[in-house]
Amino acid sequence: MPILREIPVSLAAESVLAAQGRNTAQPGLIAAAERAIALGQTLWSPALVYDEIEVLSVGPDSISLASASLGSSQPLQLTVGPKAHLLAPAQRLLAAVYTIGPALGAKVGELAKEGNLLLSYLLDCVGVMALGAVGERLRRMAEQTAAASGWGVGAALSPGSLVGWSIQGQRELCEVLPIAEIAVGLSKYCILEPHKSASVVIGMGPGFGSHEVGSVCVYCSLRDSCWRRKGGDT
Repeated sequence: MPILREIPVSLAAESVLAAQGRNTAQPGLIAAAERAIALGQTLWSPALVYDEIEVLSVGPDSISLASASLGSSQPLQLTVGPKAHLLAPAQRLLAAVYTIGPALGAKVGELAKEGNLLLSYLLDCVGVMALGAVGERLRRMAEQTAAASGWGVGAALSPGSLVGWSIQGQRELCEVLPIAEIAVGLSKYCILEPHKSASVVIGMGPGFGSHEVGSVCVYCSLRDSCWRRKGGDT
C-alpha cells in the first residue's frame, strides 16, 4: 500500500493565532507563534498510508468493502453508524491514516513541565495545524483520483468524529492499513498513537455531486467544542 513521507507543511503565524481566536496584531504573540512554527519544523515528521478499496455495498449503518487487496477471503465491514448513507454513492473508498510523528507532542509536554506554557500551547496548536495540512494533502489526492475517472467525491469521515461512528470503529479501519509502517499504533481504547495522528475515509464515485471533499461539521460529535469552528473554519 502506498506510503507518503515527503509531505510539505507550511504554516503562517497569523493563521495559527487566528485559528485560536487570538489577536494577530500583537507583535509579541506573532513572534511567539513564529518561534513555535520554527520549532515545529524541526520536530514533525509527516507520514501517510492509504489504500483505494472497492465498495461492495452500503447498508443502513455499515459499508462492505472488497477484500482482494486486504488479504482476506471475506468482505470487510466498517460499522459507520446511522450516517452510513453519506457513503451510499461510493464505488471506491480512499482509506487512510496519517501522522506527524511523536516528537512534537513530546516537546509540548516538556515545555509545559519547564513552565514555558505559551510556547507549549502554541506548539501544540502548530501540531494540530500541521496534521491538518497532511489531511489536506490527502483530500486533494482523493479529488484528483476521482477526477481522473470522471467521478465526484464525498466528505472526509472519521471514527470518533462523525456522529454515530464510535471511536471503537478505529479498530476496523486500522485493520485495512499497515499503520505500523508509519510508526502509528492503536491503544486498547482505540486511540491512535502518537496522538497527532488521524484516520479518515473518503468516498469516490460517479454519484457524488461535488468534486471537492466536503466537511461534515454539522454531523461532527465535536461540533460544539471544536476550536476550528470557534476560529471561523467551518
